Amino acid sequence: MGQTITKLTLGLLVVLLTACAWFLWKGQSQPAASQAPELCRVTDSAGRQVEIPRRPARVIVLNASSLELFYAVGGTVVGRPSTEALPQAVKEAVAAVPAVGSTPNPNLEQIVTLKPDLILGVNMPFHHNLIPVLDKAGIPILLQSLENYQHIIDTLQFYGDLAGKPEQAAAVIGKIQSRYEAILAKNKNRPAPKVVVIWGSPESFHMATSRSFTGDLVKRLGAVNLGDQGDDGQSHMGYVPLSMEYIAKQNPDKILLITHSPDDKVSDKFSNELASHPAWRGLRAVANNQVHRLPYKLFAVNPGTQVDEALTVLAGHLYPEVAE
Repeated sequence: MGQTITKLTLGLLVVLLTACAWFLWKGQSQPAASQAPELCRVTDSAGRQVEIPRRPARVIVLNASSLELFYAVGGTVVGRPSTEALPQAVKEAVAAVPAVGSTPNPNLEQIVTLKPDLILGVNMPFHHNLIPVLDKAGIPILLQSLENYQHIIDTLQFYGDLAGKPEQAAAVIGKIQSRYEAILAKNKNRPAPKVVVIWGSPESFHMATSRSFTGDLVKRLGAVNLGDQGDDGQSHMGYVPLSMEYIAKQNPDKILLITHSPDDKVSDKFSNELASHPAWRGLRAVANNQVHRLPYKLFAVNPGTQVDEALTVLAGHLYPEVAE
């Protein structure tokens, strides 16, 4: 979850990057011998206009999802986050790349030492805090949000342009969208189940609205997300507090659970706490054995190019009668 910030769609990044050929380095009128890099201006998810290289040569990525997407379209990096939340192929590809700290706690001194010409970060406070030092060092940072399906598609296209490999990006996007369309076609016109998506953390339980990543996929698959009825548009990144009284009244057909940790002990504790509530056993979803844990790697973190797999898992729970 994060802070409330006015966000512009990542699609705007793609449009602006396409127009980058019209924006050159301030010294474009200087002699060609200076070989100043071609720059362009883009707007990131925090609403910041940032001048970046048209073809960055030294990129540092500060979060796992963006790193996976950047490599999927043929990009390479000189710095990466310290994380295990990567597909095996990406882990192997970046094994020799210097780690620059975890996503919430990047090592600013090491980042500057690597002399990047672009940093890809996330639209969260811990990366906003890097801006003053990076500005002084002349290093641009883009703060991005990957909060729904369309963000993934737009970001792949944007990264393909940055890497100079738009055809590779188009192939990746085509594969994802073909799978998505096939799933939609298979479940078209089926009765819409009432669903609640519950996110559990050590502090509290929340319901995912359609402004969250999983909630967006649920909506795209045609289900009724009960979390939306409590969404006033002001919640943190698409989550609202869980009310068991509200859930009991709405009586969902399906309950989907997401935990903050891949540890089975944490998941078990999460499930047990919910089951201890007096209203739990009376729920239709519980009685019909329609309470499902969603895989951590696909739903607790943004799945990147594995979003088609996430859609397949969700469709299997929402419409088991037609699941593959």
